[in-house]
Amino acid sequence: MANCKSCTTDFEVTDADKKVHELMKVPAPKLCPNCRQQRRISFRNDSNYYKNECHLCKKPTISIYSPDKPLKVLCPDCFWSDKWSPLDYGKDYDFSRPFFEQYAEMRAEVPRLAIFNTQSENSEFTVHSSKNRNCYIGSSLVDCEDVMYTDWGFNCKDSMDMLFCSRMEMCFETVDSQDCNLSNYLELCENVQESFYAFDCKSSTRLVGCVGLRNRKNHILNQPASKEECISTIHRLKTDPEFKKEFLEKYKALQLKAPKMYAWSTNVENCSGNYIVDSKNARHAYNVKDIEDARYIYEAKDVKDGYDCTRIGGGEFLYECKGAVDLKYGKFTNLCYQSDNIAYSDNCQGSSNVFGGMSLKQNSYVILNKQYSKQEYTELVPKIIEHMKETEEWGEFFPIEMSPFGYNETKAMEWFPMEKEEVRKKGWKWSDYEAPLPKDIKVIPARRVPDNISDVPDDILNWAIECEETNKPFKIQSRELKFYRQKGLPIPHLSPKARHQRRASLQNPRTLYDRKCDKCEKAIKTTYAEDRPESVYCEPCYLLTVY
Repeated sequence: MANCKSCTTDFEVTDADKKVHELMKVPAPKLCPNCRQQRRISFRNDSNYYKNECHLCKKPTISIYSPDKPLKVLCPDCFWSDKWSPLDYGKDYDFSRPFFEQYAEMRAEVPRLAIFNTQSENSEFTVHSSKNRNCYIGSSLVDCEDVMYTDWGFNCKDSMDMLFCSRMEMCFETVDSQDCNLSNYLELCENVQESFYAFDCKSSTRLVGCVGLRNRKNHILNQPASKEECISTIHRLKTDPEFKKEFLEKYKALQLKAPKMYAWSTNVENCSGNYIVDSKNARHAYNVKDIEDARYIYEAKDVKDGYDCTRIGGGEFLYECKGAVDLKYGKFTNLCYQSDNIAYSDNCQGSSNVFGGMSLKQNSYVILNKQYSKQEYTELVPKIIEHMKETEEWGEFFPIEMSPFGYNETKAMEWFPMEKEEVRKKGWKWSDYEAPLPKDIKVIPARRVPDNISDVPDDILNWAIECEETNKPFKIQSRELKFYRQKGLPIPHLSPKARHQRRASLQNPRTLYDRKCDKCEKAIKTTYAEDRPESVYCEPCYLLTVY
């Protein structure tokens, strides 16, 4: 057992873990898996967008970095232009000083891309996204059109408020679902149509408050109903708050009663974790697809030999990497795309053979943004690694203190929430920046918004609604109002951030517990703790129940 240097809890370093460390030529980690994950995602801001100014052209630009930060941000046009070179900021390596200290100084001087979205149209308020059209406030969106307030969406259209969804159309408030349309409030559903509140349902149409159904049509609370009864019930759920409240109590009771599969996985072999699809030999894996030979991997797709990685879209032979697309042979990287043989680098694009790079674009054989020959690079990097071993830096991701964001701006706050005082006591940053509302914006409490969407006036677009949960104002966008009217849905009383947090809270914790199948008593590892009230089945028992 090892003791975590951050939270002081003991954690196991298994023989399989040791083989990975030997393969990657790194020492055993000093932090437990949760603290390692927390450290990586403290470098990721997915939901805060700011108006900033391009360092070069001085034009306004949308950025994930607030204007009060001492950072040089570039609009996409300037970043990709020949007006500047990241190599102009190169530094010689100083063997008398720690690497992280030198890297932090160099990185602070180098301009960075204001926001990451490419090949998109009218989708300026999206980040880590590409090939989208008319999308707004979204992260990890690919090939989406008219999608809003969504995190991790692929090939979706005309939908809002989704988390880990693909191929959805005209859907609202959906989590871990795919191939659904004309539906609202779905979780763990596949090929479901015209439905309203459904959990773990597949290949079904017009379900209302149903759980664990397969190949069904016209059901309410798992009981057969007529098409007209289903449509009428859906209408009442949209327009009658008291009826909705009573109905949801019955739906939640039905959810609690239905057995849960120990891991929500499909077509997997030798895997552990949760929300795993089409994967092999992925251990401690969460929200992943097409993964092979990986450990401690989170929110990833198309990765082979990936260890301690988060938000990867295509990669191979990776260790402690966060935010990458088509990255090969990477170690300790943040937001590095289409690159290979790269370590301890940030915001690098299309580069190879880099150690300690920042904002590089199609550069090779670079150390601390200084250009070297192939021979010079090959000789110097091993010496730097030996120096980092002496300073006990080698093998560790960037310290949280080096994050460009306040802790409360990042995904770490989503999975590892902390109070401001606790964050600052640790020496980490906290952001107090809030963009001011325009003076002509009127703030109203959510209770003053009509429940029936047909009663909502057009001038709501000139208001800011006070979120019932955070008391912070949020605005309704014109295309958002059009969506609610088209779907007949009421205006939400929660801000987009609060709604996202509620969706995220529906997912199980990323911790494996030992318990027994509640039907056959076979030993299982599951994200359902033993003291939770749900009945949890092994896969064979679960499949016998639902089919």
